[in-house]
Amino acid sequence: MVAAIAYPERVQKFVMGGSHIGTGGDRYLLANRPSEGSRATARTLADPSRDNIRDYLRVHIDDASLVSDELVDYIHRAHTWSPEFIEARRQSVSLPHDYTSDLAGIKMPVLLIHGRYDRMVPFEVSIAILNHIADSRLVLLNNCGHWPPFEKPAEWTAHVLAFLRGY
Repeated sequence: MVAAIAYPERVQKFVMGGSHIGTGGDRYLLANRPSEGSRATARTLADPSRDNIRDYLRVHIDDASLVSDELVDYIHRAHTWSPEFIEARRQSVSLPHDYTSDLAGIKMPVLLIHGRYDRMVPFEVSIAILNHIADSRLVLLNNCGHWPPFEKPAEWTAHVLAFLRGY
């Protein structure tokens, strides 16, 4: 989204989903803020223990059967693989910025794919994006959380390919 705003000549189409409109949290109309997913993420970043990662995954993935020990180990490694990486993440600062006013300037086609049970970014955010980008469409996947490509790979891929091919 930011690349499409900043460099529109470089972007022909793009797919996004479960995305905030800005940094520092969106202004939700209905959902709680901070979201359950944001709180789980903060706990996991502060203490990337396997238990916190398992809880984080259970919030982000609607289908609990997909939260395997293998996935927990994989995410744990991604969070703890390097002391330098951990220190860089600790020092990272995200400044609040709202991109809502920039969305109308996005002229290329946009596909939004959102999980109906996303507890990180409520689907109302995708509805807000849809309302600001003239050439956009929204696919809402039922029984799906924050990671549609992981939870519903066949559906997600079919929608993305159809969009990119122009169907």
